[in-house]
Amino acid sequence: MDYYCSTKFTDLHVHVQGRMLYNCCMAYPERVSIDWLEKNPGKLFHTDTMVADRKLMLENKSCASCHHGCYKHEEKGILSARQQQEQNANITDVNAPLQHLQISLSTDCNLTCMYCGPEWSTSWHKNIEANGPHKLKDFTLENTNFTKLWSKMKQKSRSSDSTFFKLLLKEIALSNDLKRITLLGGEPLLNNKIDDLITQADGREITIVTGLGVSNTRLAKILKAVRNKNINFNVSAEATGRHFELLRAGVRWQDFKDRVAMISDNGHSVEFDSTISNISVFDFTNFLEFYGKHYKVNVNTMTERPFLMPHVLDQKSKETFIMEANANSHSKQLQDVRNLIGVDANDDDRRNIGAYLQQFASRRSIDIGFLPEHFREWCLVDITNNL
Repeated sequence: MDYYCSTKFTDLHVHVQGRMLYNCCMAYPERVSIDWLEKNPGKLFHTDTMVADRKLMLENKSCASCHHGCYKHEEKGILSARQQQEQNANITDVNAPLQHLQISLSTDCNLTCMYCGPEWSTSWHKNIEANGPHKLKDFTLENTNFTKLWSKMKQKSRSSDSTFFKLLLKEIALSNDLKRITLLGGEPLLNNKIDDLITQADGREITIVTGLGVSNTRLAKILKAVRNKNINFNVSAEATGRHFELLRAGVRWQDFKDRVAMISDNGHSVEFDSTISNISVFDFTNFLEFYGKHYKVNVNTMTERPFLMPHVLDQKSKETFIMEANANSHSKQLQDVRNLIGVDANDDDRRNIGAYLQQFASRRSIDIGFLPEHFREWCLVDITNNL
């Protein structure tokens, strides 16, 4: 088994509110010490753990942080995010310079996307606070002491005025080879300091990743402020209509379409990041038909929730999608998804998606009757029998 991943040598994801560092978006995080960073300026991308992991990769050995996000899935025959990326085997310096920095400013978010949770969304925190945790077999989605504390803090204290945030700005200034900065959330368009961070990052490629869970008025204000700046918008979506409103709970499909048009009409580049789960498989072909002709669509793999992974489907649903993919053989995105659904789902994941889907929809008063009957019978049968 090959363990190398060039992303480990080029990318860093920083979760500001938790001082968490993810050496690639799928890796298990480590928490950085303020004292250490103050004494080691310019080393945020070269902690002892990161350097040790890169050395293991170059020896073709597994490292724990990457087992969390990729290797454990590959061992089961499931295509991982690492395997879907184009690798640059020429990067072998364990102290290679940072090229792509992702920054999660805060967890402030108006949406409760199906695959997300309270660690990335304050709306998710509120929902669990009101309704209790999601409890499934060997899986519990609940508020932690950290998210509880975070929900009580004012936005100003959460990110932009923190000591760590100020040190992060210095790290950006010291990273001479840094090419791209991506702003994430929560929902970054809700953050009041986004303009200041864009100014600090000036001269580098800037991308904002958004679910567009903001009002048209606020979006118009932000677009006006960045009108003359080269800002790329990566919009999170992978379905249309009722499928979209289930997956991206908290925003209406029509409002979403209007906001995409606003960004495009203001002259900014728009592309889509589609997180492929089992639920999005049902409508991803329609989404590609709607947006894929005019915008780039990137496929991301769902891994954080095993029961939401794209292969956790009944056989008829898989066969239906394979027919759609075969009819659109020119679509790389559909072929990528087809490669993700080949593994058989186990009974625990089948039961868990049924329980989770019922809980999720009930808490948000969403009717899931539009999902294929054969899928609902497949995953909800144990729940129905126990009523």
